[in-house]
Amino acid sequence: MASSIENAEASKDVDLKPCDHQVGGHFSSGKHAGTFVDSSGKFYKVFQDDIRSAREASIYEIIFNDSDDAEVRKEDIVALRPFVSKYFGIVVNGDLKMLALEDTCKAYKKPCVLDAKMGLTTIYEWADEKYKAKNANKDRDTTQSKLGFRVTGFKVWQAEKGEYFVADRNYGKELTPQTMGAAFTKFGTNGLLSPRDVYCGPQGAVAQIRSLKAWFETQQSLLFFAASVLIVYEGAATRAEDANVAIRFIDFAHTFPSKGKRDDNVLRGITVLVDMLQSVGEGDAN
Repeated sequence: MASSIENAEASKDVDLKPCDHQVGGHFSSGKHAGTFVDSSGKFYKVFQDDIRSAREASIYEIIFNDSDDAEVRKEDIVALRPFVSKYFGIVVNGDLKMLALEDTCKAYKKPCVLDAKMGLTTIYEWADEKYKAKNANKDRDTTQSKLGFRVTGFKVWQAEKGEYFVADRNYGKELTPQTMGAAFTKFGTNGLLSPRDVYCGPQGAVAQIRSLKAWFETQQSLLFFAASVLIVYEGAATRAEDANVAIRFIDFAHTFPSKGKRDDNVLRGITVLVDMLQSVGEGDAN
């Protein structure tokens, strides 16, 4: 699974500013922010290193460039596209090498964003020992190994206060299976919208994640480790029909060909996630 990393586009005029709606992942890369946005609607993810980031670029290229890679099924890849942020290639800006992606939050006045890292484990058997050691405690000590996902962070606009409530990575690490529902209730409430408005209905998060779950039930092309489901909605909305809920599947630095196997590791987490969100939404409705 090769990447065209050598074809990175040089650009010296990108009007970058640090991304202020990131809630999970790497927040810095050396002396720089880890992610940026520009005024055109692009999101830039700084390379962590050439191995992981080149691997992630190769996955985006397979998804969006009609790859003839024999290790994946075309029907799987085409069906995945609606859930993935658009990919614009690799950009070099000064001393920064970055993946250029769609800025999902560009269209929102007050984006509310939640990042849930998926899978009962984020560790794969062929990973190096440093990676395994780094992630073993996180998987064991958080809801990762219990629910099949962990919330790495979220931010939700509080209309009555005129400010964001920000749940950082430490907040996410402290969540348990018993307190996760309350966290989802907190995220799905901006003071005007309710969890039912955000999670339920044909355009809500539950329906969209169920569609992603259906993809995982049949796909036999890719295994995703440490990938995330991103939930976004409009914090400035006053009615359910204006919530503009969007789901994205992101973070592919640890994604590999599945060699004809289904990704039950992530499928289990998505199943629990969607059932929990539905329960929170329906509980608000009753």
